[in-house]
Amino acid sequence: MNRLKINGVKLYRTTMGGKVKARADIYFEGFLLKGFKVIPDEEKGKLYVTPPSYLSNRGWRELFRTDEIDDWNEIQRRVLETYEKGDFEGESLTGDPDKEPF
Repeated sequence: MNRLKINGVKLYRTTMGGKVKARADIYFEGFLLKGFKVIPDEEKGKLYVTPPSYLSNRGWRELFRTDEIDDWNEIQRRVLETYEKGDFEGESLTGDPDKEPF
């Protein structure tokens, strides 16, 4: 059962190369969460979504996590559906929402 209501997804194509293909901002009921990433799985030949994260002295740490698998599946479904439609809001120069000019 989904506990998080997704009101919208905005997707930004990354233009600096690297693994990140797009950055997503997700509008939930009552709040916005920025920094989800669309990344290809080279071995399986498909795309997956990673949550916002930051680099600490112990490696990459997630900024968002849900214990409800249905919520995470819905997040992935909505982001990848938007990506596959090519419904981009614009371009992300770095793939890093904290370094974007907008």
